[in-house]
Amino acid sequence: MDVDGTKSTGRALDEVGAHVAGHNANSIGICMVGTDQYSTAQWGALASLVKALLAKYPGVPVVGHRDLSPDLNGDGTVEPSEWTKTCPGFTVAAWLAAGMKPQAKNTLAS
Repeated sequence: MDVDGTKSTGRALDEVGAHVAGHNANSIGICMVGTDQYSTAQWGALASLVKALLAKYPGVPVVGHRDLSPDLNGDGTVEPSEWTKTCPGFTVAAWLAAGMKPQAKNTLAS
């Protein structure tokens, strides 16, 4: 998603992605322009896209790139020291639990 909320398709849903090693064949990658702060338009576009994908693929887990990092110490939790990537810069589980509302600390000032 671009800063103005514009959605662009990189690969078709039936194409294997190249976004996270070990998970490309069974996942859909979503990319947002930015690192850890996003516009309200991006937050809205992300929520819209995730809702549409969940309607098409009900029950699938929604996670951030960093959440798919290996659990190096085997304790069942992927901790920040184990992340191979840091995106999306916010905790996806918290965003989902908050009803997909923009996260204040991760929202660009207008």
